[in-house]
Amino acid sequence: MLEDKFVVINDAKIHYIEDGNGTPFIFCHGARFNSRTYEETDTIQTVVDSGFHAISLDFPGYGKSENLSIDMYTFLANFVDILHLPPVVILGASMGGEAVTGFATKYPDKVKGLVLVGAVGVSEFESNLSKLEGKPMLLLWGKSDAISAPDNYELLMRYNSVAQFYNIGRQHACYLDDPKGFNEKIKEFLAKLK
Repeated sequence: MLEDKFVVINDAKIHYIEDGNGTPFIFCHGARFNSRTYEETDTIQTVVDSGFHAISLDFPGYGKSENLSIDMYTFLANFVDILHLPPVVILGASMGGEAVTGFATKYPDKVKGLVLVGAVGVSEFESNLSKLEGKPMLLLWGKSDAISAPDNYELLMRYNSVAQFYNIGRQHACYLDDPKGFNEKIKEFLAKLK
């Protein structure tokens, strides 16, 4: 199990785990999950084995992170700045996908690539989605995702001609359905970013 680490953002202790070296790859979990989810699915190890610096965080009020009244886009920007990270590859699932989409449209210079998994709330950022054109983007959705409608990935693909889309597993948390297939797609995506 990876060691617990903490940073302080606006007086709140924020928990994360990390492993590996190279370009940073940040994991942002969904509402029912936390930083350890991607350790359990071996996705952190997949990212490390691909030559990246894997960082999985707990959003404020989740896992071992203290609560914090701040919008998630600013929170992510603060987290990246506090760790002095160069442009990151960032994964967001469900609620985390909404946060990552907002972060990437607001701070495109801090983002090297995106992995969005059953992201929700994408239409909220439509006026700024053109800022993501040309950024490496991997979209992974469960075949029968009942929480994030196809409209979300279709909108992302409309504004980013290089976005790659795949169905993995069946349910919303497709990384639990088919962790092997999920990790394989991450590995293929990262191989093109090196």
